[in-house]
Amino acid sequence: MSYTEYMNLGLVLNVLIRLSILYFLGEVILNPDDPRFAGKAIPIRNLIIVISFSLLFPILYFWKKKWRRYPFWWDNLYLSIFALDMAGNSFNLYDSYFFFDLVPHFHSTAALAAVLLGAFSLPFWSGVGLANIIHMVLEAQEYYTDVFLGTHNVRGLFDTVNDLTVGVLGTIIYGLIYLYFTKWRKR
Repeated sequence: MSYTEYMNLGLVLNVLIRLSILYFLGEVILNPDDPRFAGKAIPIRNLIIVISFSLLFPILYFWKKKWRRYPFWWDNLYLSIFALDMAGNSFNLYDSYFFFDLVPHFHSTAALAAVLLGAFSLPFWSGVGLANIIHMVLEAQEYYTDVFLGTHNVRGLFDTVNDLTVGVLGTIIYGLIYLYFTKWRKR
């Protein structure tokens, strides 16, 4: 596969991921009382993701000129964080499979670490550490929205501990894979 084909594939995948995220937003806005979404504050969360977080790479590229070429593959990995979470709700995986939430907590924290290492050139422990700090803040937000706003996202202390544990494992595994392909393999 040529470099141009590789980048075109990245662009097509980027468009597909963005369209799926928009679909998931539309689904929860049109069906906020659906049992898959009810009591979890998903419509507002998905709206915030679509109008802010999902635009990080386009904003940094077009406005700040962060990269010489648009980093489609890093953006795709970053967007996969949101797409996986939204798909889990849309397909009712969180409620149907008790431990499903470990999958997005593993991948999302790990993907964020890889993006921080690759797209933003953070040193290994900075990328891994920052991804886990962000994950910890999001876990606290989940817990406190349950306590103060009456949502039901956290099933207990074990849920938070397991989410944080798989997040740490994921960041180390994805981080080591990143190091292997970028640093160690070149030797």
